[in-house]
Amino acid sequence: MPNAHFEQLIEQLKPVVNEPDFDKIFRALTEGEDGPTRFQLKMELRRLASPCLQTVDLRNRVSGRCEPYDFLGRRHYLDEVAKDIFERGLRIYNGVFTQDTYEQILTAENNNRVIQEKEREQALERKNQHAERVATREEYTADDEIQSPYLVDTFHFGDYPYRAEERMNFSVEVRLEDDQLTSKKAITSDISVTGLRVRVDVDWQKKTGDKLNVYFTGLAKEFTLDPQMAIPYTIVAVQRQGDKTYLSLNRSSEFSSDSLDKFLKQFINGYKKRYRVNIDNTYHALMNKGHEQFLMPRLGVLPIYFAFRDKQLQADYVLTTDNNRHIIEDWINEHNQISIGSLFNPRRSAHFIKRLAEHPEASVTFLTFSITARGKIYYYSALAEELLKNDFWDTFVNFAAQKSSFRVYQFRLRKLDPEQAWQPQAVPLEVQIPFRLNPPSPRVKQALAPLNYLGTLTDVTDSMRQFAGNDFDKSQVKALKVFLHPPAVPIRTKDVRLEFVDLRKEQRFSYRSRCRLRIGKAIREGMILDLSVHGLKVQLDDAVDTQVNDTVLLSLTGFEKNHKKFDLRDIPYLVVNSDVSQTTLNLKIPKQKTDDKKQRHAGAEFFRFLIKEHRDQLKLLHENTSLNGIELCLRNLYCAAPPSVPLYLYQNKKRQVTLRRAGVSSWRSGWAKLLAHLPGSGADNLNIQPVLRGSSLATEILPPLQALSRSDRPLKKLLLVKLYQDQGESVLQTQWQTFDSLDTATILSFVDQCLPDAVFFAVQVELSRTGRPDIQFVQAEMSYLSQYASHRANELEEELWQVYAVADTHDITAEVLKFADVSLENIKHQQQRLNSWLSAN
Repeated sequence: MPNAHFEQLIEQLKPVVNEPDFDKIFRALTEGEDGPTRFQLKMELRRLASPCLQTVDLRNRVSGRCEPYDFLGRRHYLDEVAKDIFERGLRIYNGVFTQDTYEQILTAENNNRVIQEKEREQALERKNQHAERVATREEYTADDEIQSPYLVDTFHFGDYPYRAEERMNFSVEVRLEDDQLTSKKAITSDISVTGLRVRVDVDWQKKTGDKLNVYFTGLAKEFTLDPQMAIPYTIVAVQRQGDKTYLSLNRSSEFSSDSLDKFLKQFINGYKKRYRVNIDNTYHALMNKGHEQFLMPRLGVLPIYFAFRDKQLQADYVLTTDNNRHIIEDWINEHNQISIGSLFNPRRSAHFIKRLAEHPEASVTFLTFSITARGKIYYYSALAEELLKNDFWDTFVNFAAQKSSFRVYQFRLRKLDPEQAWQPQAVPLEVQIPFRLNPPSPRVKQALAPLNYLGTLTDVTDSMRQFAGNDFDKSQVKALKVFLHPPAVPIRTKDVRLEFVDLRKEQRFSYRSRCRLRIGKAIREGMILDLSVHGLKVQLDDAVDTQVNDTVLLSLTGFEKNHKKFDLRDIPYLVVNSDVSQTTLNLKIPKQKTDDKKQRHAGAEFFRFLIKEHRDQLKLLHENTSLNGIELCLRNLYCAAPPSVPLYLYQNKKRQVTLRRAGVSSWRSGWAKLLAHLPGSGADNLNIQPVLRGSSLATEILPPLQALSRSDRPLKKLLLVKLYQDQGESVLQTQWQTFDSLDTATILSFVDQCLPDAVFFAVQVELSRTGRPDIQFVQAEMSYLSQYASHRANELEEELWQVYAVADTHDITAEVLKFADVSLENIKHQQQRLNSWLSAN
């Protein structure tokens, strides 16, 4: 029947359809219906109550087990659900197997056709919601293949396996004896002077740390060796493959035999060309370093290296690239000193250290802004917790958001081990190769020794600014002085620049110098923030009304005293853009119509001279001012455990772009844990399919990448993820937002949908194009690999040349939840639901 009302009437009338007083009951229940409707109802009831002559065979049509069921000379095959429906129908219709009972059996919930139809409806509904079912881990087997480009191989940051000796692939018989004097024959798979890898039967149960005596019985048959000489080894690794067990052994340091060492060295040197040196560790290190070097010049987060002195975290070093330099540029004061260390005052330092005592990392949100007045820069900063606790959130955020200097940072802190600063190349020291790196000098080691902690500062302003409003309590603005940084001399943080090929078309220099700007009758004092030959960025003390392409006259008052031979007054510039508050302007020189010296732009000529002849004035931000070699050590400390998950896209010769690799580390966010626990993900790969569902790769990632050049700053996108349960199944729903058109209402609606019973993630995705691989950085390992496996070296180099782009993903869930005004209780429940899902998967 056409609607629920009629279906309800039918259900009420079915039990009495064969009763003598059916007509009386029918008239009473359908009193308000017209004649045609009554007729249709009665015809439908008669159809449903008519005897059914069909035989029901549900074998292979339902999920349950079917058994024979005999009724009136017919044999049906029913499962338990169908049997219950059949017998209930007999009771309702006085022992008659009716058409109604037959149809109920065929449309039962466990019928495969019904299940498939419901699955199709759910899939269509989820597709419209940009959601996809997450298969259970049991549904994947070792032989399953997830369709490319979603199953990506992983590499582990900072993993460069080093071997002090060359290891030769060589099979020979040895005899092993444990401390119970149990003896077993084994076969070596590779051998070095002080190490072995042997294959034994799987039933010999051994574990790491067990002691064994090794007898070289096989070599003794061919060479002058004592077959009864017991050589002590320790098991350092156990690996099981099928019905075989492989033991990695390291010779005891207490054992000494010059004759054995001499023999093994001569044996390996004499036969390594025939049997090949095992270079798996070198290949592994090359793969990892090669991919790290694609990310490092495009690093968007700012690594900060801390020493803990005088009960305070002191920022000794920052590691800068072209893509994270904008963060440090915001913290250069009027004296051209890096003042970012003032963020970490003693009270906040104690807060971070306390957290690290209880957790492996500390993570907070910083909100900052600055005011330039009378030639000075005044910095304000607050932790999100400080603002919420003291009821300053709305005032601080809404007031600060009016200023171009407003910034929101995610800050994460972990302990570091200074010993990880030096990572030897994955080539034995005894091997003579070109491009060998020397360990850090004593001065560099001394500079690194005090470092205890590594912090990362991620600029998430673009994701958060849209949440700010315009209303705030103006009477509270003066109270924000409690967040003003004291005017004391800042901690002398050193800027260490990673030296890569410059990605910019023109080098910009951050430098603070006073200036005066005139547009029409308006005159404003201000400060230069950064400069290049062809442009400037200035911050004015007071707002000025300007439009794009307006001509302004700029006087470089801060440079006049020391450069009197240049005319630095009223130099014409064009306005490129300005911020909302109209206090920060980007300027460029007008186009020159001639190369005549007399017509050359005075500003361009002056800054060209300054950059060429007075580099010492720009030394702070253009050249490393630190000890030679420290940049490599700081790079290694960061790569030991970066906080993001970069995804690498490859382009083949047919210009097809696919996801091929992802970088993982031991510093795992909730986002990284989610990817690692998705069914199909394993120790060496990640299944990205539920996240990049459907055409997300083709529609959300590839088009913006194709519009970028390798010199462009990363393009940022926001990925929202909802993980929830639907009828016992895990479902992932995604939504993409571009930063130039963030829809705050949509984001808040998405968050609200997640709060009752789902898990919410917000991921900042930074897209950037890559250039040529940094082969020079891995030249030593590449040369060594080429000696023994030139084909593998060629394959690896060809793979590195295919890397097309990097999508660096950062978990900013905590920041979005704070700006979305989600309660601490709801945030806690979110984490509990995530932990439950992770433990179940």
